Amino acid sequence: MSQSTTASSNETATTDAEENASETPMDGETPTEADTADLLTLGAPQYLRISGEVQLFERIFSAAGTVTDKTRLGIAESGIAIRAADQQGHAMVDLRVSGSSFSTFDAGRGTLGVDVGRVRDALSIGDAGDLAQFKVDAANSTLEVNIDGITRTIELDPLESLRYPVEMPDIDIPATVHLSPDDISLGLDAADMLSDRFDLTVDSDAGEMQFAADGDTDSMVYTWEDTDLIAFEPADIEVKLDSSLVKSANAGLPDGTSRVLHIGDSVPLVLKSEFPDANGAMQFVIAPKLPN
Repeated sequence: MSQSTTASSNETATTDAEENASETPMDGETPTEADTADLLTLGAPQYLRISGEVQLFERIFSAAGTVTDKTRLGIAESGIAIRAADQQGHAMVDLRVSGSSFSTFDAGRGTLGVDVGRVRDALSIGDAGDLAQFKVDAANSTLEVNIDGITRTIELDPLESLRYPVEMPDIDIPATVHLSPDDISLGLDAADMLSDRFDLTVDSDAGEMQFAADGDTDSMVYTWEDTDLIAFEPADIEVKLDSSLVKSANAGLPDGTSRVLHIGDSVPLVLKSEFPDANGAMQFVIAPKLPN
């Protein structure tokens, strides 16, 4: 049984997300303003008109949908934020996107309760580069999504029916690894074929990272030397993780973006990346598995 991310704690999304997951500055805006628990506990904004490419909205709600069916969407003048966890508290997502990433962004400060699947259904009628327009009808507690003249009206969920935003205390995570999405996908696929859990180890003396998994009769080891990695800040680490949770989180990150892993002993794995063609970052936080 896994430990809870809320119980085991983890680093904040705003500590080095700007340094590692998003190399683009936020154009003078204050991203932390759009990424606080307070922002996710307000009433609905009285006005909201946002437009942007379908693929940007799809990346946002696809990430949220990896851990939850319904989420709180925090809105501030500077951008949007989502923080949500699965029912067991074993995996969570934390993301923020600057308002400058959208074609238009005119919104009051507040929180929306959103059904992720319904929003993704509305987005599915458009192509990646199509313009999607989001508008809130505060009087009727609905969200309107318009693409190519087709408007989908979605009833907002009451905030009291949604889980309170997960707290994210700051702890030290000693090892950091940057690698390509293809490399991590290959390692996770190989591990998931054999077992529902795998060992992630970092050896600072050997200068390498490994994924290792044992099946009933077979085993696998995938080793990356420091020269195989985009960046490597090693420390001696060994942690056991849920194969499917890490695999799902990796799939929830945007295609084609480098993955940044923050790894420590007996602490959550932080897996994150930048938003392509946008000012923002997202991360998944995954609790370690307890030893058998």
